Amino acid sequence: MRGAVPLSHIVIAGGGLAGLSCARELGGGFTLLEADDRIGGLTRSEVVQGFSFDFTGHWLHARDAQVRKLVEERWLRDNLLTVERRALIHSEGVWTEFPYQHHLYGLPPSIVTDCLLGFVEATSGEAGRALREQPLRNAAEYIQRHLGTGFARHFMLPYNRKLFTVSCEDLSPEWGGRFIPRPTLDEVVRGALGIAQGAAGYNATFWYPREGGIEALPRAIARDIRGGEMRLGARVAALDPERRRLRLESGEQIEYGKLVFTLPLSSTARLLEGPPQVLDAARKLRFVSVTVVEIGADDTFGQRFHWAYFPEERFRFYRVGSPSQVNPALAPKGMRSFAVEFSHRGAVDAQPLIEHAVQALHELGLLDRGRVHVARARTIPVAYVLFDHQHAAARAQVVEYLQRHDVHVAGRYGRWEYSSMEDAILSGQEVARALTA
Repeated sequence: MRGAVPLSHIVIAGGGLAGLSCARELGGGFTLLEADDRIGGLTRSEVVQGFSFDFTGHWLHARDAQVRKLVEERWLRDNLLTVERRALIHSEGVWTEFPYQHHLYGLPPSIVTDCLLGFVEATSGEAGRALREQPLRNAAEYIQRHLGTGFARHFMLPYNRKLFTVSCEDLSPEWGGRFIPRPTLDEVVRGALGIAQGAAGYNATFWYPREGGIEALPRAIARDIRGGEMRLGARVAALDPERRRLRLESGEQIEYGKLVFTLPLSSTARLLEGPPQVLDAARKLRFVSVTVVEIGADDTFGQRFHWAYFPEERFRFYRVGSPSQVNPALAPKGMRSFAVEFSHRGAVDAQPLIEHAVQALHELGLLDRGRVHVARARTIPVAYVLFDHQHAAARAQVVEYLQRHDVHVAGRYGRWEYSSMEDAILSGQEVARALTA
């Protein structure tokens, strides 16, 4: 059987955005394996009692000219909303604009003062010079160097501790700094005085489908694939790179010439038939799970936002999205939807999270707990890569072994990184082009 498999034949493990983008770019000569009963990976939408929920907020930020053209003119033509971000932060009992470092106005004067003085000292003061000149050792030092101790204390450190479940001292400097707006002193002062300024950050505007939820995107990419084979319900149970062979949960053996791996890189710890040192490295790839409590309720006309951040410990969740504020078609008329996100490592009991989410949103004036129509939970087992201090070396060792055996990683989870939907599309294209060059 091995001799019957041409070395040019490519198997793609995973039917999310990276896998679909790779398949489209290849144009044929591939077999795509998707474990679930439909493509999309986490780019999926579910409709419950008229409320449409994605697997948390999936807002499309397209900066690459080619991707923008594909989305606008081909995949989601006549099915796009362009949305100006409305993101908030709730702390100290008040709502402020996001990003925190650009919008101090409205917070208690002591906190505004602490953030202003800390920012000045960190970016230009004598005491901050040592931190500016020495190599960064962790995420906490990154935050303190670029934003100062005040911003760190009142938002960045507690929020990231809640999101990643570990302290910022336990995160490496690469944990996600490119996504954090770094203001000028002028911007910080204007924000403290409440002077309006342009939206900051990479997601100031974004796209979302008019119809079909975010799943409209992978469905459109799938329709654009010509040639090749896509198999659903084909879950990978084992990977033997030495023999270029996959085993599915059904017991079927699939041989390949080259493999595109878009599954979580951490899953190689259980899938891989390989050297013990590579398996040991794979076991060091840690991640954060997210349980999303999805709520549909009568609209009580509480605070309006697309999503909001909650750094304080009294709220167990780190973020709340409101999908129906992005697209009113995602909820029945007169109603509003919420996606409340809790991060954790290991299994959790979802029912207390549901109860906490409903009660907290009730107390925040976002809903009336007596007028809730849907309240359910879904868990994303591998949601965020945990950029701890052993992450980089472990990742490099696993990826190097795979690439040496013609296994090429793609996508947010295959590449084991923090990245966007657009990045997943681009990485799928990149791998396809490299394999056919």
